[in-house]
Amino acid sequence: MNMTPTTPRRALTKLTAALLLAGVFAHAAAAKSGQASREDLSGIFLAAQDLRQPVIVDGIPDFSPAAVEGQKAELRTLRARFDGLDPSGWSRAEKVDYLIVRSELDMLDYGFHVYRATSRNPAFYLSSVSSFGMLSGAVLSGLGRLVQQPPPFTQVRAERILAHMRSIPAILEQAKRNLTEPTREMARWALRDLADAGVSSQAFADGLRPHFPPALAGELDAAAAAMGAALESYRQWIEDRLPDMAGARPIGRAMYDWILRRIWLLPFDADDILRLGEQEFARYLSFTSFEESRNRGLPKPAGTKTTAEYAARTQAEAKAIRAFLAEKRALDIPAYVGPYRRTQMPAYIQAFSLWAALSGYRTPGNGVVKYSVPEDHPYTATYWESIMRVDPSTNIFHDGIPGHHFQGIVSGRHPSPIRSGRRDRFKSEGWSTYWEETAMQLGYYDERPRSRELIYNFLRLRAMRVIVDVKMALGEMDVDEAVAALMTIPLDERIASEEALDFLAAPTGGIVYLIGKLQIERLLAERRQQLGDRFGLGPFHDELVAAAWVPLELTRWEMTGQGVNVKRMLADRSPMPTSPP
Repeated sequence: MNMTPTTPRRALTKLTAALLLAGVFAHAAAAKSGQASREDLSGIFLAAQDLRQPVIVDGIPDFSPAAVEGQKAELRTLRARFDGLDPSGWSRAEKVDYLIVRSELDMLDYGFHVYRATSRNPAFYLSSVSSFGMLSGAVLSGLGRLVQQPPPFTQVRAERILAHMRSIPAILEQAKRNLTEPTREMARWALRDLADAGVSSQAFADGLRPHFPPALAGELDAAAAAMGAALESYRQWIEDRLPDMAGARPIGRAMYDWILRRIWLLPFDADDILRLGEQEFARYLSFTSFEESRNRGLPKPAGTKTTAEYAARTQAEAKAIRAFLAEKRALDIPAYVGPYRRTQMPAYIQAFSLWAALSGYRTPGNGVVKYSVPEDHPYTATYWESIMRVDPSTNIFHDGIPGHHFQGIVSGRHPSPIRSGRRDRFKSEGWSTYWEETAMQLGYYDERPRSRELIYNFLRLRAMRVIVDVKMALGEMDVDEAVAALMTIPLDERIASEEALDFLAAPTGGIVYLIGKLQIERLLAERRQQLGDRFGLGPFHDELVAAAWVPLELTRWEMTGQGVNVKRMLADRSPMPTSPP
C-alpha cells in the first residue's frame, strides 16, 4: 500500500496515537473501577474522526465495499469501547463531551449503514457533499483544494496537482464498480457537476499553465485530456443507467427523529421542527410585507458593476462591521482574528462550474480571502451572488465577522480536541443566521431599508428550507415540489434544485440555519432572565462562541444549568431504526 500526497490517508496523528495509547490504559483501569478517564473519551473521538478518512491504495482513496466493511468493523470496535464507559459519576463538562463523542459515532453509523454514499451517490466522488461523516469529493473538490491557494506554484505543489489529475481516471473507474445502488436524485446531483467536463478540464489546464513551473507546464495538456475523458465517461455511465435507477425513498419519521436526537442532540422531533419552520415562515413573510410597504417608492440600490468594485466594498464593509460591533459592545473580536476580504477568482478555478462558489484561502494572521467570479460570469445571476453584489454586508455578517470566519477561528483554538474538532452545523449555521437579523435589530441597516428587505428574504428562505426538508423526509413532498416551493422565495432554479437534492439525500441539512438560530435566541432570553441587570449582550455572545462546537442544547446546560433535556439524552439508549431508505 502506498500513498500520493494528493489524497488523504487514514493515518494516526501523533496526538491521536498518544490519546489512544492513554485510552488503552484508561480502559484497563475502567474495567476494574467502573470509571473511565477523559483521555479515553478524547482518544475514541479522535479515532472516530480519523475513521472518516479513506485508506490510500495504489495512490488513490479506497472506497470499495471491502474497504467500507473494514471501516464498519473499526467503528464497531470503537463503539464497544465507548459503550464500556460509565459517565454517571462524571462532571457536567465530561458528560457534555461524552454526548458529543456518542453523536460522532452515531453519525458514522448512519453514514456507513443508511446514507451509504460510496454505493448510492455518484456526486460523492466528485464534490464535497453532505455525507454524514465520510470524506467526499475525492475528484473535483480534492483538485479544487490543491489550487485554492494563489500562486506561486512551486515544483512540489505542481507535481501534486498533476498527480491528482492523473489519479482521477482510476478513482472514477472505482466509483463505477462501487455504485451498485445509485438513486436517480443523487445521480441528477452529479450530472450538473459533469456538464462540459472535457472542455472544463482543458480550460483548467490552459488557465493554470502560465503559473506552472516551465519544466512541468508541458505535462498539463495530457493530464487534462485524460481527466476530461474520464469525467465524460463517468457522465455517460450515469446517463446510460439513469432510466433504470431507483428513486430515493424518504427516510421516514422514526429515522428522522433518531437523527435529531442522537446525531444532532436536539430536544425536538420532526413535528416540532415543522411547526417552528411554518411559524417562522409566516413571521418573515409578514415582516417582508411590512418592509416592502414601508419602503414603497424608494429606489432599489444598484449592484456593483465589477468584481473589483465588489471586492473593495467587501473590504470597506468588513471594517465597518467590525467597528460597529465594538461600538455596540455586541461582541469582543480578539486581535488574532484576521481580516475578511474578497478577490477575483483566477481563470483556472473558473473552469469548472462546481467551483463558482469555491470559498478561497486563508492568509497569515488568521485572515481569509474569498473568491468571486468576474462580473460577466453566469454565476453572478444566481440568488446569493446577485444579492451579495447589491450589499456585501448582508453576507459578511453570515460568512465573515461575526459569522463563519470569526466563529471558526475562535472555536478552533479551544484546548479540547473534542470541542474544537466537532463541527456542529446547528451551532455554526445557527450562529451565522442569527447575526443576519441581529444586525438589523442593532441598527446596522437603519439607513438601508432595501437591504432589510433582502435580509427578511434570506430568513424566509431559511424557514422554507425547514419545511421542504422535513416534508421530503416524511414523504409528504417530492423533489420537484420542493424546488417549486424554494423558487417562490424567489430562488433561481440552479440553487433551488441543488438545495432540494441535497436535503433529500442528506436529511436535516435544510433545518440547521433556522433551528440553530432559534436555539440561540431562546438561550439568550433564558440567560437574560437568569442574570437580570448583570446580563450583557457582548459577554453572552463571547461566552457562546468560547464554548466552541458544543451543540447548543449542551451549551445551554453549561451556561444556565437547564439540563432536563440533556438528562433525557444521557438516558437515551435507542438504537438506530433498522429500515434504511
